[in-house]
Amino acid sequence: MDIKSLLAVCKQWNSVKLETTRPPFPLLMLSETLNTNLRSFFNLCDSKRYQLEISTFGGKRCWGSPHGWVVTLDPNSKAHLEHLEKGKQIILPSLNTIQTLAATEEWFLLIHKFIIFKQPSHESSFLVIAIFGPGFSLAFVRVEEGAALNRRGQDEWVLVANPDNFKFKDVACFNDQIYGLCDNGTLVRIELDAPWSAEVQVVSPHPEDVWEPQKLYLVELSGNLFGVFRYGYYYPLKRRYETVSFLVYKFNFDASSWEEVTDLEYHAVFVGDGNSWCCPTITIPSRSNSIYFTDDNWDWQMYPGGAYGGCDVGLFDMATGVIQPLPFGEDNPSSYSRPIWVTTTMRLF
Repeated sequence: MDIKSLLAVCKQWNSVKLETTRPPFPLLMLSETLNTNLRSFFNLCDSKRYQLEISTFGGKRCWGSPHGWVVTLDPNSKAHLEHLEKGKQIILPSLNTIQTLAATEEWFLLIHKFIIFKQPSHESSFLVIAIFGPGFSLAFVRVEEGAALNRRGQDEWVLVANPDNFKFKDVACFNDQIYGLCDNGTLVRIELDAPWSAEVQVVSPHPEDVWEPQKLYLVELSGNLFGVFRYGYYYPLKRRYETVSFLVYKFNFDASSWEEVTDLEYHAVFVGDGNSWCCPTITIPSRSNSIYFTDDNWDWQMYPGGAYGGCDVGLFDMATGVIQPLPFGEDNPSSYSRPIWVTTTMRLF
């Protein structure tokens, strides 16, 4: 917020490029409001709600990232990368291959999760990974503007060979390697450029003392790789899940084992639809040692077109084990539009 205030002083100050290696503190982009191009954003730093006009998000399901980009999917199964600040769009290749393997009556359930990894070679160069279908399979595509990648997956979706039928729950980039968290916590390394085809290599089984979690996330934090395990209950009368707790484990590569972690120190972790990531909170200690989560459980769609869920949003305090709501006010999730975490350096109004 201080940086945004500085940039708003005058044109000269706004022209200064501020270098930073950490992502901006996320905003919570709330669900779509019908018949308007305005989207509401809840700012965790000042607990205020802002609005931004975005005409291209209407009628689409969205997945967030820490890069200022959002993946969108429309009812015609067309996917785009869209930049919140610049209004820029990148068309992703046709999902026909994935669509055939993940046939469903509901277009917005075609993909469980899109994850975006930004390539350092160009500001519009990305690796996009999709987790899709009843088997939670994996596919990827490389997209880049201004240069040829000449690598597997350039401008086309490539399926990752998965002979062991792992169910992928999340992926993360760590030390220039792609890792995945599967099933109940099996850690795998994904070799996208293996000689014959993209393949999966097992690194470690799931932590011994965990039971089957509701959702799993993989996060790079302070030079380590962390697994985040989310637990909750389904309430049929409410037609919704409610998260009750989290367990966090750090993977020890030297010992090839998981180690439970109870303190994230001066960091906050953000999980939900899209990328899973963390932010340092040294300047806002009240946000430290917390897991912020949105509702990404789409498994109990009650009937075609029917709105379900989307309300399981809050923070988990690692120190106390208490779930707290976020005071963002009214939100009305639809069958395809739910709150997600996004980042932007734009000054909201």
